[in-house]
Amino acid sequence: MDPAQAYLKCEIVRWVDDEPQPGIVEARLMDADGRTWTFLEKTAIVDWDETAGPDSIYPCPGLIRCEVLDCYGGAAGPPSILVTTSRPDGVESVHRQSEFQVTVDQLAWSTGEDGGPLSGRLESETLVGARLLGVISAWHVHDGARSPSPVDVWLVLDPAGPVRVGVAADWRLSVERHGVYEPYDMQEYGRIEVDVPGADFALSGHVGDRILAVEAACDATTGQLMGMTLSFETGPVCLHSHGGDLLLEAAAP
Repeated sequence: MDPAQAYLKCEIVRWVDDEPQPGIVEARLMDADGRTWTFLEKTAIVDWDETAGPDSIYPCPGLIRCEVLDCYGGAAGPPSILVTTSRPDGVESVHRQSEFQVTVDQLAWSTGEDGGPLSGRLESETLVGARLLGVISAWHVHDGARSPSPVDVWLVLDPAGPVRVGVAADWRLSVERHGVYEPYDMQEYGRIEVDVPGADFALSGHVGDRILAVEAACDATTGQLMGMTLSFETGPVCLHSHGGDLLLEAAAP
């Protein structure tokens, strides 16, 4: 599986100078501990959407390419990830800081030379060897009640980036490289909310572990993938499709 490029989300807050070309902007980010860091950088480094200019309305979103160094489980709070912005572009804050502790939802990912979005169906066995950096989940909420099982789950993996696991329209288990989507409203049908699940979620206790093995469960007639068991260093977790729902549970070692 090709590695994905990680990006650290930031906020571009003002235009600083036209020189050197293509221009300098001020960007800021808040780390997992609530500290704010300031960057003065060329627009080519932080403004991948090319929305920042002398007459732009600020703030606007920015991205800084980074490299994942380590991750920490979320026993006392959400999982956090240590990244460096010194690679690949040599970026530092104005206080010469280049390592930052951030949460998993502060990262974005792409693959390929053009920085295009992640996409593509995966074979489950290609997950072997990847390290779980974090977990993000999507839930259906209707009349104030959250669905008992998630709609989708993203395994944020090093070096693969986010891998979405869900249930397809034909009830097979879907495993694909796919970025995390935004929450959205379905009017009278409720809302889809996206968040980092709590410590009691089946995968949360395995953040920081590598996937040692994957056992696929396929339909005997169609051969379609219906479930898979991920064996982590701290134990196995089963993800499977059941009646159109995505179920996750700790499996017997």
